[in-house]
Order: sequence, then C-alpha cells, then structure tokens
Amino acid sequence: MLQLRKQVAGVIREYNLFSANDKIIIGVSGGPDSTALLSLICNANRTNPPYSEIIIVHLNHSIRGRESDGDEQFVNTLAEQYGVSLITEKRDIKEIARERKVSMEEAARDERYKFFESAAKRVGANVIAVGHNADDNAETILHRIIRGAGITGISGIRPIRKLTRISTINLVRPLLFTWRKDIIAYLEEEDLSYRVDSTNVEEDKLRNRIRMELIPHLQKKYNAKIKKSLVTLGETAVQNLDYMEVKAKILFEDALINKEANAEALISADKISLDIHKLKELPQILQQMIIKEAIVRLNIPLKKLSYNNYKYILSIIHSKKIPVNNIVKKYLNVRIEENELHFSKYKYSEKPISVLSETEIKVPGEMGIDDMNYRVKTEITEINAGFLEEFKRNKTNYEEVVDFDKINIPLIVRTRRPRDKFWPLGLHGTKKIKEFFIDNKVPVMERDTVPIVTMDGQPIWIVGFRIDDRVRVSKETTNMLIMKFEKIRRNK
Repeated sequence: MLQLRKQVAGVIREYNLFSANDKIIIGVSGGPDSTALLSLICNANRTNPPYSEIIIVHLNHSIRGRESDGDEQFVNTLAEQYGVSLITEKRDIKEIARERKVSMEEAARDERYKFFESAAKRVGANVIAVGHNADDNAETILHRIIRGAGITGISGIRPIRKLTRISTINLVRPLLFTWRKDIIAYLEEEDLSYRVDSTNVEEDKLRNRIRMELIPHLQKKYNAKIKKSLVTLGETAVQNLDYMEVKAKILFEDALINKEANAEALISADKISLDIHKLKELPQILQQMIIKEAIVRLNIPLKKLSYNNYKYILSIIHSKKIPVNNIVKKYLNVRIEENELHFSKYKYSEKPISVLSETEIKVPGEMGIDDMNYRVKTEITEINAGFLEEFKRNKTNYEEVVDFDKINIPLIVRTRRPRDKFWPLGLHGTKKIKEFFIDNKVPVMERDTVPIVTMDGQPIWIVGFRIDDRVRVSKETTNMLIMKFEKIRRNK
C-alpha cells in the first residue's frame, strides 16, 4: 500500500504534524486504526525519520475484563516487535464514570487524554499521535448534527490541535483523511493482526447505530458518497470557523476592559469585563464567539454551556432591564453595570459560596455563625461621657453602636432579600439595599454574602457598611448596644 504511505506522509508534511526533532507518543489501543498508525509512522522514511523518538502508550480501561487485559498484552507485543518503549496504565473506567455521574464513553475519553498528557510530560514528548480516520470524522459530524450543533460542532475533528488551551503538547491525527476500508486493506496486505473491540458492535450506543445503521441507510437511499459529503462539510466549516475565530479574538481584545485577562496571561482569569457598546455593534455570531472566548479564559469547560445558554447571555446584553446577578447553569455569573458586561466563574468545580441563613443574635453575649464564619459579640452598656467619640475613632467597619432603647429583641442576622430597604445613617430617607450596594460598588458576587442585622424583619445594620439612622445614638440615648462581628479563621 505505497499509496497509503504517501498519503499519510503528505498529511504529515501539509499540516506540519511533527518534525525531525519531535519526540512522539502514539496512543495504541490495539485496534486497526492505531495498529496501522504505529506501522506507518515506524516505517516512514527509515533512513531519514520525521521524528526523533517514538513511545507507545496504552490505557487499559478495564471495561471488558479479560478482553481489555488481552488488548494490553497485544500492545506489549507490538512494542517488542517494533523495538519501542511502552507506557501502560490500568484504570477502572466504570467506577470513575459512576463517581463522576457521566457516561463510560466520556469517562474513558477524559481518562485516556489525561493519561496521554501525563505520559508525554514524563518522557518529555511534545506530540501525541492518535488513530482517528475519515470515517470517524464523518460519523462525528453526523452525530453532532443529530444532537444539535453549530459551526464549531460540524467542523468535526481537526488534524492538529493543542492538547489543552495552555498546553505545549500537540495532538495530531495523521490518518484523518484515510478511509477505514483503506486502513483494513493496508493491514491485510502487510499481514498485520489487530484487536477488535466487541463494544463497537453494540447497537444500544448512538454512535454505533450511526455507523452500523444510519450511514448505510443514507448511502443506499440518498447519497452513496454521504461520508465524503460530511467530511467536505466539516472542511468548509473549519475554514469559516478559523476565519471567524481570528476575527473574534481581535474584537475580544478591543472590547476587553480588564486588560489583565488578555490572551498573554494564559492562565484562567477570575473576571472578564467587556464593553457592551462595542459588542452591540457586531453581528450576533461574533458576539457569541466573543462570549465563548470569555468563557474559555475563565477556564470553564465549553461543554458545560449549551447554545440556549449563549442565547440567554445575548438576551441580557440587549435587555432594557439591568440584571443584578444572573447565574448561568451554576458555572457562570453574568451581570451588567454601567454599560459593561461582567463575567465571573461561579465556582463550577468547587462548592458554591455559603449563604447565611436566619440566625438569632444573643443579646447580650457571644456566639458563632457557622454559615459565614463569623463570631458575634454584643454588649449592653450605659452611655458615658466621651465614649461615643472614642468608639468612633477606634472602631472597625465590623463594629457598631446603636440606641438600645430603640431596639426590639430578637435581632436576626441574615443576607439580603428582594425589596429590602433601610435608612442609611446620614441620608435623608430610605434606600433599597440593592441601590445601596450599587452606590457603594459592592461586587455582585459578594452581595448575597454580606451579613445584615434585622429587627422586626427590617434591616438596621448592613455589616461592614452602615447602620440605620433610626437606631443611631443621639443626645437622648441612655443605654447602648455594642455589636461586633469578627471573622473566624478556619484551618484548611
């Protein structure tokens, strides 16, 4: 199969998949594609190989019991035959999938690439080669169309990409333009044996049904070259997507307000702020791609958000209402302030921020509030000459004094509620707490965690900020209530 060898060599050159100085890791499952890939790369230009070293890696998924162990032994034999190093690991994918509450296919894929990356770092490899072929690409594109995909989805599989956004390791697919039938023909001509995964013929998996039922039906009834048409669709989508992504990244930098979150940072940002006026000037597809770029830089997995989530975010941009705190699928916080669109991670991989439940304050006395890691101390005392002036000089934002005779017990501490109002000390009249937070530039993500001391259901102290004017100490005050909040430092 000289023609196949030339084709694969041509793909390597055209897409610059690797060079003479590269140390290559080849993911080998023992199936026909990876077995052929190993043979083709090992036999490529023996006198002047396009790489410096090859290492085989194999992950035993433990899904098929003895079959999986047989695959590992087969790959071990391949490594001996070709005289190359082998790195293997065994993981219980079924258990991992159960723990993460994902499908076995997703768990297997995630664990496989994590293993590939760790193996590459261990040996200093900068290229990982895998055996995806043209049939895989056609099936992937059709699979995504069925599930619902935009231009990114129908772009299919790429011949080369970075393993992750910040990785220096390339993931390459030299067989991506080779059809499965040609790979099988190559193996037969070269008299090369390979393993067959029994799960590939299970009809209860959508991907298998697409390959075994849908594509043959489309070939027979509609278009004999449907797979080629799908691959061509993917190539066209890639060309359009590449152009728009380059354009969107330029426009993203132009709309970016917090420049510390620029692309040069490479690590994930905590917050992304964009100029809404500049966003609104752009076509909707570019707005969506700019939002996608923001999500990538926040290091939120794109698969966590759907097309409808993007549409929702776009609707916020064009809404006449000013949303205060929009949480998108528990992963992303979106808000608008003064014609700026702010994105921040809503701790998708961590526990959400604690929100304070209603807790009665001990008066007088001392108590802890575990919800917010605060300790509250209260003291009732008679007013003394000069006390108030000295207290004001030395107090922190988390200490206040009020007229005890104006207080109705019990006092309750909680977080804000819709339509909460109070009369800020020094102002004329009441103000919504929402407006008070905006005026005092309290970050949206922190507003639901600010303790509020209430009396008869009404706020009298926004802890850390202001008391209510109606409970302030005056010339008529005889008894005072001193309140102090202290942050509890817990050992990690």
